[in-house]
Amino acid sequence: MIQPRRKGKTTPKKASNSRSKASSTKRRYFTHDKVGTSKLEQDFARDFLDKLGLDYDWQYEARDIGRFYDYCVYTKSGSKVLIEVDGDWYHSNPSKVDESKLNPMQKHNKFVDKIKDKWALMRGIPLYRFWENDIRNNPNMVMEELKSIFKVEEKKALLLEKKNKRHINRIK
Repeated sequence: MIQPRRKGKTTPKKASNSRSKASSTKRRYFTHDKVGTSKLEQDFARDFLDKLGLDYDWQYEARDIGRFYDYCVYTKSGSKVLIEVDGDWYHSNPSKVDESKLNPMQKHNKFVDKIKDKWALMRGIPLYRFWENDIRNNPNMVMEELKSIFKVEEKKALLLEKKNKRHINRIK
């Protein structure tokens, strides 16, 4: 079962209709026990997620695989979208790092990324990855991509909701 990590300091956040009252009034931040929270993650949250007014959990835990996703963003319909912010060197950005010269840590990170990709795919949770280079050097492109992602997710949720209502109405 997946649940957000609930440790650490919290910051007030306006209530959202998509989640319970207890969880919607706070955005949870926490520093990962082993690796901490990177400056890149902090900048991404401040420059993109907060500016878009998105409701999210930072360091979202997938307990059955023992891994954390950088962010789990909740749409207005209550569905989840996972976001990973990948450092160019640590996650071996092909435009920055020669694939034939990866060190053991980079190989391990690529392996873990594949596990996380499969986990999200098997559960039908969209997962989006953003490279450090794009976040730092092309923020307008990242912002436009995020806007389109959440517009599409909201449209999907509305279509599904309408579809379910049609079926419920027929049964009555």
